[in-house]
Amino acid sequence: MKALTALRRLVKGKAPGPPSTFTELHLAKAVEIIGEKATGRAGLSRKLSLGEGVTRTLIGRLTEEGLAISTKRGIRLTRSGLSILKELQRSFPKRATVPKSSITVGLHNFGVLVRSGAGRVRSGIEQRDAAVRAGAIGAVTVLFKNGRLYMPPVREFGVKGWKETARTITEIFNPKDSDAIVICGAESMQQAEDGARAAAWTLVN
Repeated sequence: MKALTALRRLVKGKAPGPPSTFTELHLAKAVEIIGEKATGRAGLSRKLSLGEGVTRTLIGRLTEEGLAISTKRGIRLTRSGLSILKELQRSFPKRATVPKSSITVGLHNFGVLVRSGAGRVRSGIEQRDAAVRAGAIGAVTVLFKNGRLYMPPVREFGVKGWKETARTITEIFNPKDSDAIVICGAESMQQAEDGARAAAWTLVN
């Protein structure tokens, strides 16, 4: 995934000094936010839950790389930035809140659909660990194969109410064959979303 490589390179930066306090996940979310609408530094800082100083550095990396420019209306993406955004949208075409069910693990739950991600899922532990490191309580990964939703390894999940849960998840994300969906739970929706994003990134190259 070229976008992942580019964003990881931006995290490292070129200037000497301490490492960045933002990650490629912050950069990806910034690209998505700016891609929707030109955004000022204060607004971007708030949406990313980062300090304004850190956000200033993040914006600087994006502009130095030619992915964004500063205008009177705020920061907006360049053609190269829009290319990164389109790749992110292809890899993660759907993000959404998920209602509590028999498989969710938190008060608030958020899911990310990873296009063609099913083949990269082993047991789901790697996604759970990434979600926990990002502040979530835990994560559940489900796979869509042959028109049905499964848990890894490929088998139908046997918990009570699974058919109804699977139907709800399928309606929310409208997955295609070989897609994966990572659903993370946390004490806040922001933590749930951060966890889901972190877990989803373990399923792309």
